[in-house]
Amino acid sequence: MANLLGKPQQKTQPQPEISNILKKIGQLSERTRLLEERMKQTRSKIQVLDETFSAKINDLRDATNNFQNQLISLRKELSETKELLRRVVKELGSTAKLSDVKVLEKYINMIDITRLITKEDVEKIVEEKLKKKKS
Repeated sequence: MANLLGKPQQKTQPQPEISNILKKIGQLSERTRLLEERMKQTRSKIQVLDETFSAKINDLRDATNNFQNQLISLRKELSETKELLRRVVKELGSTAKLSDVKVLEKYINMIDITRLITKEDVEKIVEEKLKKKKS
């Protein structure tokens, strides 16, 4: 058969080849759709992971800052404690030693307070002695 231009029409391809090609195109289309769906799921998972990691990094940064602040505070307290200890040691250096206290205790025990007399007592004794001499 000739077409309108007068050229002979080519033979049409057999039907089974076209249906085979259409079937393969359908399969490729299905595979493409599945791959696109998997890519979408993968992107979604990556986004969730990214958000999770960002939150964890922020938590770790906060924890690190907290630890640094605590460390600074502990160093300050340690410095203050060292200074206080130095002052206590210096103060202890100016106090009496146990041996000094024992010597003072010995001298105090030697003094008999009952034997001490007052100025008035001395004056009375002197007056009595003078009276005895006159008599």
